[in-house]
Amino acid sequence: MNIQMNTAATTMRELQKKVDMIANNMANVNTAGYKRQEANFSDALVQSIEKQAAPHHEIGRQTPYGLRVGAGAIFAQTSLQTEQGTTKQTDRPLDFMIQGDSGFFRVASEGKTFYTRDGSFQLQPSPSTNQVSLVTANGDAVLDSNNQPIRFDGDYKEIKATENGTLQITYQNPAKQPTQIQLSIADINRPNLLEKVGGNRYQLPGTEAQQIASGNLLLGNNDIKVSQGALEMSNVDMTDEMTELIATQRLLESQGKAITFADDMMGLVNTIKG
Repeated sequence: MNIQMNTAATTMRELQKKVDMIANNMANVNTAGYKRQEANFSDALVQSIEKQAAPHHEIGRQTPYGLRVGAGAIFAQTSLQTEQGTTKQTDRPLDFMIQGDSGFFRVASEGKTFYTRDGSFQLQPSPSTNQVSLVTANGDAVLDSNNQPIRFDGDYKEIKATENGTLQITYQNPAKQPTQIQLSIADINRPNLLEKVGGNRYQLPGTEAQQIASGNLLLGNNDIKVSQGALEMSNVDMTDEMTELIATQRLLESQGKAITFADDMMGLVNTIKG
């Protein structure tokens, strides 16, 4: 395979990854708390052709000195766009929305801590107790400021949340003391460190202690505000995604034509040789 065909084939393979990413964004346009992703590309290995071995080989040379021959583009990294999505008012007491771009709810599953912007929580009865647990739509435990799953007695009457994310739970029995629980909200300064793990969740590399020490993560004592009875919808703009999809498809078509032209040229060369 000649250089043209190899370069075009490499670029087509990498552009298909961008198409898949755009398709994933569009599929999650109605997913609460979803953050769109963007693809970043870089040049593949570039070969620099300088001079030939002997001066007499330079006679009749048509290419310039220092010619750089690339090998196409490669998918370099995924960029997470964390700008806030639109607000959907639900008036449901277990729906919560984080104001701002850097805050994430901390949730736990199988001993691991994850982060999510999806605040559509549910109540799940705790086995062998009269308590209920606050969980995500996936069943992950929502954590409090003490890094413990949020649980309270099931005979509650009302759940209210303050602006700083404190849950105030009152009970059917007026004589029963209300419960106050602080939602655990992570302030992530470098969101591009977040890795998708499925279920609209993310995780950070290493441990939380390491991320806190490096200044990438802040737990507690932050100014992030929470709204109750509302959900943050995805920040996917269908117009932008469709425009990006059309542009990427055109790039794919151009690379396909490049392969066709290279094949035609090779066929022509073989005909001349014959």
